[in-house]
Amino acid sequence: MLAHEKKEELEECMELLNEMHKIGCTPDLNIYNIVIRLACKLGEVEEGVRLWKEMEASGLSPGIDTFVIMINGFLEQGYQIEACEHFKEMVGRGLFATPQYGTLKELMNSLLRAQKLELAKDTWNCITSTKGCELNVGAWTIWIHALFSKGHVKEACSFCIDMLDQGLMPQPDTFAKLMRGLRKLYNRQFAVEITEKVRKMAADQKVSFKMYKRRGERDLKEKVKEKKDGRKRRARQRRWGGSHPKSNTL
Repeated sequence: MLAHEKKEELEECMELLNEMHKIGCTPDLNIYNIVIRLACKLGEVEEGVRLWKEMEASGLSPGIDTFVIMINGFLEQGYQIEACEHFKEMVGRGLFATPQYGTLKELMNSLLRAQKLELAKDTWNCITSTKGCELNVGAWTIWIHALFSKGHVKEACSFCIDMLDQGLMPQPDTFAKLMRGLRKLYNRQFAVEITEKVRKMAADQKVSFKMYKRRGERDLKEKVKEKKDGRKRRARQRRWGGSHPKSNTL
């Protein structure tokens, strides 16, 4: 099965799966993960959904890997609503934890790129309202930065306040980013509220608010520089690649 997956031979994988059923050898979760992953990779998401249903009908319960494979498959094909439904189900089953923060980032950025703000907020609220689903600063940062990067500055600030109310202090560069955005919007009310909450939290944790602000500005400048350098590097690579075309070989 792994050999067929490596060669991207979906039809052969399906034949092997059917042979297992015929001889009474029940495929386990790992086998289904391989075939579903390959189906999604090749753009056959509908086939992945069919296999998912077949897997559940056989008494197998999808694990974290199965959910992540399916969510990524939906996102790659632009099925954001279906991706959200599976993500919510994963959260509801208590399978969402720190290792899945990468999936959270991909999902939120995809939704906001598609201008599905309300769907993104609904999905986030599903996480925060699910009992036993604890979120650390990393998860909040992913969500707030995703909102900010797509121009939803007020929403980013509103959720930052929610995070502060949960007793979590934003990373220094997150605070600096929001303050810059609010200055551009001339929104003093949000800026004052966030600043006062952060200042109080810093004092409670015996952290110098002045140093916290300086670190945020420094980290933000470094990230902006890294982003610009990355763009220049990719531009050079494209230019060099274009000036030295590869010869075709039969």
